[in-house]
Amino acid sequence: MIYIPWYFVHTINEPVLFGQIYFGITCVSLFWGLYVGTLVDKYSRKKLFMSENFFGACVFGGIGVYTIMSGEVFMPLVGLAFACTFFIYNLHYPTLYAFAQELIEKENYSKISTWLEVQGQLTTVGGGAVAALLMAGISSGETSLFGFSFYSPIHIEKWSLGQVFLLDGTTYLLSCILISFIKYQPTVNRFKEKGNVFQQLKIGVQFLKNNPLIFVFGNAAYFIFVTILVTNYQLMPNFISNVLNGDGLSYALADMVYALGAVGAGLSTRILFKRTSTVMGNILLTLLGVLVFISFAFTQELSWLYVSLFFLAVANSGSRIMRVVYILKRVPNQVIGRSQSVFQVINVIQRLLFIGLFTLPFFVDKIRWSFGIFAVCAFIAALLLMFYYRKLIEVPEI
Repeated sequence: MIYIPWYFVHTINEPVLFGQIYFGITCVSLFWGLYVGTLVDKYSRKKLFMSENFFGACVFGGIGVYTIMSGEVFMPLVGLAFACTFFIYNLHYPTLYAFAQELIEKENYSKISTWLEVQGQLTTVGGGAVAALLMAGISSGETSLFGFSFYSPIHIEKWSLGQVFLLDGTTYLLSCILISFIKYQPTVNRFKEKGNVFQQLKIGVQFLKNNPLIFVFGNAAYFIFVTILVTNYQLMPNFISNVLNGDGLSYALADMVYALGAVGAGLSTRILFKRTSTVMGNILLTLLGVLVFISFAFTQELSWLYVSLFFLAVANSGSRIMRVVYILKRVPNQVIGRSQSVFQVINVIQRLLFIGLFTLPFFVDKIRWSFGIFAVCAFIAALLLMFYYRKLIEVPEI
């Protein structure tokens, strides 16, 4: 997911094409996201985890082998690889939070949400470091990486896209094997529901209709995450390459810095906001996101970009931890997958609007305006949470 956007923007200089592919994938995920909720609430969450990873192993392993053996990069397969990862994401996170809610006691929701965030972002740090090595390679002897000079006893050639895909397929297979060893002993009981997919999805929609404040919070507190996906995959490669004149290492480092900020948020959020509500925490962190996007609009140096990305990660990860805790404490495990699907579909619609807008030549050439639009929209989300603050903190826990 680090390599492919950079490949389109920097290697083949097709940022508009990538934006169009991203828009198409997001359109399809609108319908996939609706179906995901019924899967999460209907089937074993452990089996869903294993299925998604086995699917990823087959897709990436197959594309990797084909690309290496043919010696050429077939663009539709690159788009397919990005799409498959995106769809796996859409299934993975709703399953992960439902799985956590199913296995642990309510008093541990905050702790488990924190450590899931920390673990996930530490993985991203490692992914960014590996991506930097594979995208640029490293020479033996005196060399440099991320601006630091040092002596390297090893030599690593720059990897092809096919080799990266084959590595991805291997890691998906390893994940499938590791997940098979998890002991699955739910602390809550789910009952089997009758009806087709649409009837089951309607139950989740009805729950949120009966609990409008949860609906308001779930969407307003989700907005920073909307901006993150569009920023990381669509805006940032173009911004770093064509505005700040960075290279592949600069892009990989940006991803690592972001992940480190997210780890910092994971370790500190519970301490910093211990004496305040999850709603107030989300308001403050969304406002932090507003300041960061304003900073992006005026950023001239890569070093300042990294500082801003660090705080954007703090805003997103911190608000996501508190949002998850709020939702887990107020949405029954029986319908949490379908409820999350509703939030996800609205999230996708918002992303579609932004992706479509920012694919226009005006925003490709004047990308700073995109960050200004994000700042305004994030401020509106914070105002919405402030307006309903008193009622949101009074919503009873299950």
